[in-house]
Amino acid sequence: MRALVLTAIIIIFAFVAKVDLTEGSLQFAAINPKNTENALCEKQREPNYITVQTIQGDTIHSLFALHPAKVPMTFPERLQLFYELNPHLQLQALVPGENIKLPLSFEFENTCGK
Repeated sequence: MRALVLTAIIIIFAFVAKVDLTEGSLQFAAINPKNTENALCEKQREPNYITVQTIQGDTIHSLFALHPAKVPMTFPERLQLFYELNPHLQLQALVPGENIKLPLSFEFENTCGK
């Protein structure tokens, strides 16, 4: 009976150690700090955009015309970036006096050191 209990305890400890090493306090990212830095850098990326305040009569087309993109991109591509930056404007008209973000390029500024 002792052998059965001892075997069960050893199996439980082995399982807990395996889970702790793979998903718990000692994760793989802690073992490989280069991957951790890259993951943190990707989370800190900010898109290239400017913030503008709308006035009466502004449309998305007029704002895009007043503030052209830094790199050539099609209207649908820029519109997609616009809605990613301003999700609250989906199917909404622009309200005068509201601050919105206009995308300037596809690229993201990397806030991490190179």
